[in-house]
Amino acid sequence: MRILMRGAIDPMIDMNPAKFIIENHTGGNIGNMIFTNSIARTLLVDAQTTIDYLDLRKQTLDDAYASFVNETYDYFLIPLANAFKVTNHDELTIIAGFVKKLRIPCCIIGVGIQRALTGGRFSKIYPHCAEAKAMVAAVLEKSPMIGVRGELTGEFLQDLGFLPEKDFTVIGCPSMFTYGDTLPEIKPTVLREDAVISFNSKVEFEKLDDYRPFVDFAKRNMALFPNMVYVQQQIDDMRMIYLDSIKQELRASKSYDVSKAISFTNIPAWIDYFRDHVDFSFGSRIHGNVAAILAGVPSVAVPFDRRVLELVQYHNIPYLKVEQLGEQQTLYNVFEQTDFSSVHRGHKERFDHYLDFLHTLGLDTIYDHDYGDGKVPYDTIMEARKFPGVIKAYDTLSDAEKLERYKDAFQLYRGVRKELTHASESMEKELKEKTDTIKKQKKKINTLTKENEQLKAQLAVSPVLRIWQGLLRRVKRLLHLK
Repeated sequence: MRILMRGAIDPMIDMNPAKFIIENHTGGNIGNMIFTNSIARTLLVDAQTTIDYLDLRKQTLDDAYASFVNETYDYFLIPLANAFKVTNHDELTIIAGFVKKLRIPCCIIGVGIQRALTGGRFSKIYPHCAEAKAMVAAVLEKSPMIGVRGELTGEFLQDLGFLPEKDFTVIGCPSMFTYGDTLPEIKPTVLREDAVISFNSKVEFEKLDDYRPFVDFAKRNMALFPNMVYVQQQIDDMRMIYLDSIKQELRASKSYDVSKAISFTNIPAWIDYFRDHVDFSFGSRIHGNVAAILAGVPSVAVPFDRRVLELVQYHNIPYLKVEQLGEQQTLYNVFEQTDFSSVHRGHKERFDHYLDFLHTLGLDTIYDHDYGDGKVPYDTIMEARKFPGVIKAYDTLSDAEKLERYKDAFQLYRGVRKELTHASESMEKELKEKTDTIKKQKKKINTLTKENEQLKAQLAVSPVLRIWQGLLRRVKRLLHLK
């Protein structure tokens, strides 16, 4: 089985962190890697299975590439996050146009709508319904149905005229099915002052009024848990901590400690770090909390929009509403009052439904095969690779580590500069050749123009020409007389 999957990077590649971060192999957010990683593990059934990745930002989706895909692959898989949002209509149009060019099955494995926790009907908060409808319709021409992340997204598609359990079904997020019908047991933890708390959020949201209770809650708990770490998922935030490009307003922030910021460039390092070091995960990023769950770490989400809310509700992930983070609330209280085992309730049934969905698409999975040693192909491959570990903030590094990080970045930038210089030289050479050709053509045109003028002058004084001109005048007069 040969699969092409939408994604910014193969999650099984152990890429150099400098290259990963500077060239943006995240798709904007490392959380995107968690669900592509899960799908890859599920579908990599044997050595004959190949999975390649398509970054829509970097590949020209012309007829030639479509022809290549048709000849090379058996499936085009399209895992999406909150694709139905006001800033994403261009990508929806691009996907629809590309899918129409393909002859192979094209399958959406997870897609959601981004919507505020309060608001009116979809047409008022999502003005690009036409693009969404066109994309879904194009995919349904190449697929039995699509999988959506939650009930809200299902309602949105119903508003567009699509039918539940015929055109679409709710599957949640594939990342939660990384390990099939089981999840790691939540490790027993006693929350003490020296506990390592993983805090996930968008720092720039500090300025938003709706975010204020969450920000205040973070400030209070910084003092209670000095070992708190901040996991950076957005590419801009990763770049800031990687090469000391922290914005001054963040350095002055009372709810953001630069020295505690960390990040990851691969899923194994993320999950291993949580399993080995983190006692509790808390925050507004859905996949930041999913990573914790996959590591067996107690986790509580704080949804700030319906895209996160529909997922935590579908998967029974513990969550709090922002209004529950009052002045008296602390992480101690949250930890003591939360039933972290809730994610296990109904998980097997949700996975069985997800597996049925994959079978409906005609996909073969590792759960359809018997691996005697208990290791699936994905796990065998990943164990043989050495992935970069946690990315710590530049401020916390020794001088030697800082120098090494800049050397890696410099080598990469120098390579990019060399490529650009080579490309520039090639373009200059091509331009010079074209300019020389144009000059030669102009010279030839000038020569022909002069020769033409000379011929005209010669014809003007030719006796034969004067005779013919006289005969022509007589014929015209005779015709006029008639």
